[in-house]
Amino acid sequence: MPDVVLMPLFMQVYTMKIHKSLLQVCCLLLALHLICCKTAQTGSAGPKPGNPNKVGKSNKYETMDTVRWTGTGSGRPPIQNAAAEGNTPDDAFNGDVYRIALLLPFLGNQAQGTQIPEKSKLALQFYTGAKIALEQYSKSGKGPHIQLDVYDTQASDAEFQQVLNDRQLAKAQVLIGPIRNSHVQLAAAWAKNNRKILISPETPTADIAQQQPDFIQINPSLRSHCEAISAFVQDHYPNSTVTLICRQKEADRLPYFQNYLKERTPGAAPFGELVVADDLANFDKTNFPNAFKPGKTAVFILPSWASQDFVMAFFRKIKSVKGANNVAVFGMPQWKNFESIDPEYLKALNVHISSADFIYYNQPEVQTFQQQFYDQTGALPNDDGFNGYDVTRWLCDQLKRSGLSFPDRLNGQKQAALHTMFNIKPVYNNGTPADETVNYLENKFVYILKFKTFGFEPADLD
Repeated sequence: MPDVVLMPLFMQVYTMKIHKSLLQVCCLLLALHLICCKTAQTGSAGPKPGNPNKVGKSNKYETMDTVRWTGTGSGRPPIQNAAAEGNTPDDAFNGDVYRIALLLPFLGNQAQGTQIPEKSKLALQFYTGAKIALEQYSKSGKGPHIQLDVYDTQASDAEFQQVLNDRQLAKAQVLIGPIRNSHVQLAAAWAKNNRKILISPETPTADIAQQQPDFIQINPSLRSHCEAISAFVQDHYPNSTVTLICRQKEADRLPYFQNYLKERTPGAAPFGELVVADDLANFDKTNFPNAFKPGKTAVFILPSWASQDFVMAFFRKIKSVKGANNVAVFGMPQWKNFESIDPEYLKALNVHISSADFIYYNQPEVQTFQQQFYDQTGALPNDDGFNGYDVTRWLCDQLKRSGLSFPDRLNGQKQAALHTMFNIKPVYNNGTPADETVNYLENKFVYILKFKTFGFEPADLD
């Protein structure tokens, strides 16, 4: 059975803050323990899995009423505390041992009493998902040994730089995290200089890494979302029926669609474009003379998400002028959390969005994970919990299959997960394979979701 060793949270502390950091972390963990004890005394209901794919308020930081860090209850736990520094368990393992560093913003220095900082819950969710993945991996009895070191990145760049300066971190071969964009930039430079594999699980920003093929971006970039929409639209509608619409300040997004069309289908007609003023309050004076053609579906793509009012104004206009014509509108993943859009418009206008994730809550594997997560924390996993599980499980599988050379073998290799699909491909220096210089690797898989009766669901289920 492979051993998975979990270093105690924040045992690696930095420079002069060692006692203060340990105290802050202890307070945070004590808060979780006290809340757990209170719930254990009063009793709690069983988990009630929901469906966050419905339109409504974002649940990025789900409230965690109770958190219970308990063992498996069956002999030696698959994840255990490691020995103190200077007495590492590496020599107890036979065969390969891979060291992974998990870099998350637990924000232990912001914890006060039994109050858990709201923004700490992202890290707690991700960490719990990762922990469950490692438990399952250990129980499988196959694969190399893994040691996981967990670090609190804190909030500021200066504090995170102290993490990067820690000697213990240099022993890690693979890094998962960090989360904050500026931290990812610092970590990418550090990983490149120190020849480490860095997996960025959240940040979707393109081109953070340059000529760094061991940098793996899990969250698809805006470019990937635009390309996925282009591919879906081109597969289902003639290019002549498609119009890209955005405000002037968003016009730099349109080449993502048009350039991809040229690469995918050389010589194909481009999509139509309509760029409106940034201060446009409504579309009352905007006409779409070429959009509606007899017997054709009018397709509109809006790569816009900053203003719900702008999107809603467009919906009102199209609904009022479309008449008996069929319409399809494609937008961005943020639309799922818009609160001011009436679902009636989403249905009437055949609205689709791109999304990096979708969870099939009726699948046994998903339900099992939800139950395990609830058993350990007293809360259900949100997207961060699923992401922590999926990324860690995927990494374990890659290490088992290819060792530390796995980044060289990922081109187009697909792997299903609970809330996404992994389809890692190289991003080239000039955006195309012609240059052959790989900047970094990115998960290119993007769902196209269609609004149906109960919310957004994969469009390919029609």
